[in-house]
Amino acid sequence: MTLITPEPDGGLVSRVRAVDGVVDVYGSPLQQISGILAAATGRSGERQADIAVSMRDGIPRVAARIATNAEYDTPETARRVADVLAEHSPEDATITVQIARIH
Repeated sequence: MTLITPEPDGGLVSRVRAVDGVVDVYGSPLQQISGILAAATGRSGERQADIAVSMRDGIPRVAARIATNAEYDTPETARRVADVLAEHSPEDATITVQIARIH
């Protein structure tokens, strides 16, 4: 399977947001700071891809930071998100799901 480069307006991000218990998908802290700086200077505050896709030592890495709904089991929600990411990534990819917030 080929690596899919997620786009903020659809694709993989939309699939992750559709997982029961997911409230939002966040970009990396660096992307968030970049967005804040862009807004402060009047530049476009366009969101970048909320799911990070990279290569490290020849191994693909896919990472997502999510917010979950407290009414759902957070570890189970994270497992379902990891399953979605794994389904759309190469078999040898490292999948990381970070819980950034629980609402």
